[in-house]
Amino acid sequence: ESISKKYGDTIIVDDFSYLFKKGERIGIIGANGSGKTSFLNLLTGLEQQDEGKIDTGQTIVFGYYRQAGIPLKEDKKVIDVVKDIAEVVRMGDGSAVSASKFLEFFMFPAETQYKLVSKLSGGEKRRLNMLTVLIKNPNFLILDEPTNDLDLLALKRLEEFLLNYKGCLILVSHDRYFLDKLSDHLFIFEGGGKIRDYYGTYTRYRTEKQKE
Repeated sequence: ESISKKYGDTIIVDDFSYLFKKGERIGIIGANGSGKTSFLNLLTGLEQQDEGKIDTGQTIVFGYYRQAGIPLKEDKKVIDVVKDIAEVVRMGDGSAVSASKFLEFFMFPAETQYKLVSKLSGGEKRRLNMLTVLIKNPNFLILDEPTNDLDLLALKRLEEFLLNYKGCLILVSHDRYFLDKLSDHLFIFEGGGKIRDYYGTYTRYRTEKQKE
């Protein structure tokens, strides 16, 4: 409600209000430095707003995937990293799968699951980092540039997972196809703290901007 945030003379968010609803899917777009990541940090409590208030429901469980990720323990096996969080994962359709099956779904075959994290490639580590967010079964999921470093098959699996996801979803991405497929409307960071709520696809928005 009426949140504002600035750093020095740079206004990040200016008097923004919104009620997030279960099941809605929001894409976030804007130029680099327009405040997208800071806005997400405000929502999740990693940063504090200067004005206004953020009222988070008692049952909200955030899942927040960031480009930087969180440090993974290099001396652990891949399967143990996931099992330390959950042995069983509840999928969007209500079914339950084991940690091992969840890893397989996201392109970690059995032999890779017993590798040490230190032996994974950079792309595999980022994919594993994402799984540590998804496996917590959050009902408010925020993904900041999740498609970076994903090959086509891994991207398809992520899309499939998210299409079945029932909670509130926020996506930051430069991938037009990904945004078109998974978001219902957009928060457009226009600079100067202004956030425009646009109902429509990213492709439609770009077409309108080009006409202007």
